[in-house]
Amino acid sequence: MIKLYTQTSCHSSLAARQWLSAHDIAFEEKNFSTDLPTVTELKHILSLTENGLDDIISKRSKYYSEVAEQLPQMKLNDALKLLSTHPKLLRRPIIVSANKIQIGFNADDIRQFIPRAIRRMKFDVMLNRYALGEI
Repeated sequence: MIKLYTQTSCHSSLAARQWLSAHDIAFEEKNFSTDLPTVTELKHILSLTENGLDDIISKRSKYYSEVAEQLPQMKLNDALKLLSTHPKLLRRPIIVSANKIQIGFNADDIRQFIPRAIRRMKFDVMLNRYALGEI
C-alpha cells in the first residue's frame, strides 16, 4: 500500500493526491498538519532515502533557520522527535511504498508507483503502435 504524507495547503501535496487518484492507484493519506508523524514512520521514511535527514528536511521552512545549527549535532532519535513535533520542517509530499520513496511531486518520477505490469503493458502498446507506424 502506498502512503502519501501531506500537509494542508501544500500545492505539491494536492498534485500528488490528484495524480494518484487519476491513475487509479490506491493510497492511504496522512496529513501531517492534523496528524503528527510518528518516530517509527519517520524511521521508515529515512530507511528509503539516499541521504537521510538531508533528503526530508525542508530548508525553506520558516522554522529551519531556528534549528539549522543544532541539527548536525543532534542524535538521530532527538532529530526524529523534533521532526515529529514540528512537521513543517519536512519536505512534502512524501510518497512511500514498501521499497520506494519520492519526496516532493515530480510528474515523471511518480510513475514508479504505477505497478510494473501496467507500465509494461502500456510500453508494449506503444511499441505495437510504433511498429504499425501510428507514431
